[in-house]
Amino acid sequence: MTDYSKKRFLVIDDQSQARDALRTVAQQLGAFAVEFASNYQDAIFRIRNNMPDIILCDYMLGEGRSGQQLLEELRRFNLLPDETIFMMVTGEQSYEQVVSAVELIPDDYIIKPFSPDKLLFRLERIVAKKLFFAGYYKEKRQQEYANALAILEASRDSEAGRPYRFEILRQRAEIFIASGDVKSAEAAYRNILENYEFPWARAGVARSLQKQNRLQEAREEIDRVVASTPHFFDAGDLKASICMAQGEHAEAQQILDEIAKKTPRNYLRKRLLAEAATLNGDTETALAAMADVIANDTMPGAISAEDRLATARSHINAGDKITAEKVLLGIRDSELQKMGLMEQASFAALLAISSVEKGKIRFAGLRPAMLATEFNTTTRLDIMRAALSLDDHELADLQSGKLMASPDAKKAFSAARTLYALHGREKDFREIQRQVALSRIKHEDVPPDSPVAT
Repeated sequence: MTDYSKKRFLVIDDQSQARDALRTVAQQLGAFAVEFASNYQDAIFRIRNNMPDIILCDYMLGEGRSGQQLLEELRRFNLLPDETIFMMVTGEQSYEQVVSAVELIPDDYIIKPFSPDKLLFRLERIVAKKLFFAGYYKEKRQQEYANALAILEASRDSEAGRPYRFEILRQRAEIFIASGDVKSAEAAYRNILENYEFPWARAGVARSLQKQNRLQEAREEIDRVVASTPHFFDAGDLKASICMAQGEHAEAQQILDEIAKKTPRNYLRKRLLAEAATLNGDTETALAAMADVIANDTMPGAISAEDRLATARSHINAGDKITAEKVLLGIRDSELQKMGLMEQASFAALLAISSVEKGKIRFAGLRPAMLATEFNTTTRLDIMRAALSLDDHELADLQSGKLMASPDAKKAFSAARTLYALHGREKDFREIQRQVALSRIKHEDVPPDSPVAT
């Protein structure tokens, strides 16, 4: 049996009596070091500064926070090693429905009230599992994906691996996703579904298809998940992303707006909502979402330069160039120097739009790189917008053509067409579409619903 006197426990609960009860149970197992966290922020502080071996976290943490959200944030910032045990404690019998759906799952959960013997049984089971996957965890952390996959394959049909067969299959699929082998990831998730209809596995198929730009197939798969498990909010996020890629921005915004109301403290979702609202032309919602992110996503390092660029972009869309300029000039020089070319190009473009006098020289300095570099959709739209405002037709048309030839053509189509129309160049935009379509015809068949074929 594990010697729990050598393990550090962290009990997370917003109720003092519940914390005392959990400490008593842990001490009855032999635990000597038991720390408390009374809320979400306190828990993050303690985990960042002194990583525990075992976390017992109540599902409801107060202030609109949940243990599930805490787990997601810890994973988001890589603050929780795979070796650390995270056990959810809940009084809700229905929690099983939640944990069966979500992608980021705790190591286990236990329903209150429970005895020390029951907790001991659960912990021993988790410890055995952690030991079984120890070698895999090490290789995955070092991004040695081939080695990690080899360990999983070797253990897949072993006697020791029988209790973990679905977890091995799940980890295989996640390794394929992490390494960029999305076709193998799709096959791995479908293999899981042959045995059991896990909602997270169906969502994994959808995510794999999305990464292959098989959007309609991805949409059909994720629709099944959302319909069967409406509390699986990550599936809603994925559906919204697919809708945006299909150019259905209003539906994407509606999906995210409904989920965000149920999860008001999920700031990754708020960022996605701001993106959908921006593409949908709803500047008010985009501004509100980004303001919420900037004000309340308090995890150290959470607010990035891209968040400030998104905020400035929203102000520009709302016609408030003065505030947009203030946001951009508020980015410190040290932050600017750390930006990659993509972010620097967006910064220069947005500054040129909000203040021609202050931004034109920086934009001109980056122009050669803008002509030669591949950018993401958001940055291309920023460059296109600035180029159109500066009458740089060559640069604007290059970015437009690149966008219309990219897998994100549907996603960017409406925004690009609107920008050209605002500058009296809608005919030129249609000609760019035509040229892209002709170029594709020479090399491949153009899908009939592609924007370049319209």
